[in-house]
Amino acid sequence: MTRKLDASDKIKVAVVVGGHPFDVPGLRDMFNRMPELTVYIQDLDNWADSRRDGTFDAYDVFLFYNMHRSVLSVRQDMDSRIVGALEHLGVGRQGIFVLHHALLAFPDMQVWSDICNTRDRKLRACSDGERVHTWIANEEHPITRGLNNWEMVDEIYLMDNPGASSEVLLTTDHLESMSVLGWVHQYKNARVFCYESGHDNGTYRDPNFQKVVERGIRWLAGRT
Repeated sequence: MTRKLDASDKIKVAVVVGGHPFDVPGLRDMFNRMPELTVYIQDLDNWADSRRDGTFDAYDVFLFYNMHRSVLSVRQDMDSRIVGALEHLGVGRQGIFVLHHALLAFPDMQVWSDICNTRDRKLRACSDGERVHTWIANEEHPITRGLNNWEMVDEIYLMDNPGASSEVLLTTDHLESMSVLGWVHQYKNARVFCYESGHDNGTYRDPNFQKVVERGIRWLAGRT
């Protein structure tokens, strides 16, 4: 019989949102199908403020699903606190998950480019409603082990692929997309997983996408 997870066993995930609309119930429902997680969806300023009361250090993984084009797009008085929180990433061992449009957040911040391990994050083109073939580039990594190639409808970005120090997990042959869809690397003391897919509820419901997200969180938290 499977043991019911105690709250202390669960992976605590801060999901940082804002700067881009998304299907809130759909995202929430996806996480509800992941019993090993306790997920706290929050905006950027609350996440940054969590450093004050120690909540910040209690999370196992930070998952960014935001697209703030500037820290000043939140509140001007939050500028130093948000920058400080972003610069603090990697000091601890909490995993960092950069999901979909979060790759485009903070375009003028070198620290975010370093976290994404992408020299130029300028978006040259994007297109929604595309049929995207996802290919498993690394069959041995815990995030992708045992998965098969699949297809789903999603939004694609045409931008630079990650740097050579990244380990590529997922790719696509779509001619209007960056070729690398999923990659991992080390940033300071933290594991990082960047995943270009995940535009809307259609992807949230895709079982392969769900597996990649859940396994990504588990790997980032050191549970695999």
